[in-house]
Amino acid sequence: MQNAVVRFLKARKGSHGNPRYPRKLLDEILEYLRFTKVEPYIPESATLLDIGAGDGNFLRYLNGHLQSAVGIDSHLKQTIKFRTCHLVPGVFPYDFKAELAFDVITMMAVAEHIPMEVFPDVAQACWKYLKPGGQVIITVQHPRVEGFLDLLKDLRIVEGFSMHEHYGFNPECLPEIFNRWTLKKRERWGFGCNNLFIFKKP
Repeated sequence: MQNAVVRFLKARKGSHGNPRYPRKLLDEILEYLRFTKVEPYIPESATLLDIGAGDGNFLRYLNGHLQSAVGIDSHLKQTIKFRTCHLVPGVFPYDFKAELAFDVITMMAVAEHIPMEVFPDVAQACWKYLKPGGQVIITVQHPRVEGFLDLLKDLRIVEGFSMHEHYGFNPECLPEIFNRWTLKKRERWGFGCNNLFIFKKP
């Protein structure tokens, strides 16, 4: 746990407090909890695609755990490279191209921002860019959390970056959207406020 905290603090420092991705303390704590929840399911020396990567904090947090990684985020304005990772601006999958497939694709706190009509294209692209036996790992909040987050944002306890994009996404539909995969794991965590889905490509 101590090592994880140190790596998270280093990841924060590496992002240089990017003003495009403002955070308050509680935002950072929630981000850290997502990181520690997902990390155990990412194999050592894996290649990773992080959809909705923000300013790359998760990739910095993994720090040497990966062989290489690519992050894509619609709020980025330019490509950013560090170590064996690079971040690219754009909307997945429409602005993304890669020559090689990945071992793991992550979407953390991203599904609730993706319009339902776009999800079939996202699922198809994930299939395309994922190696056989690879995994799509998704964390998504429970819809009931929306109102509570709105309250925290009104109280200025959280920054609530991009919360205006939330529309009450129901995570129950994910197994149907990713129906070509095997649902390897599904778990409620964080007092039932969050969901973890892991889909494996046959």
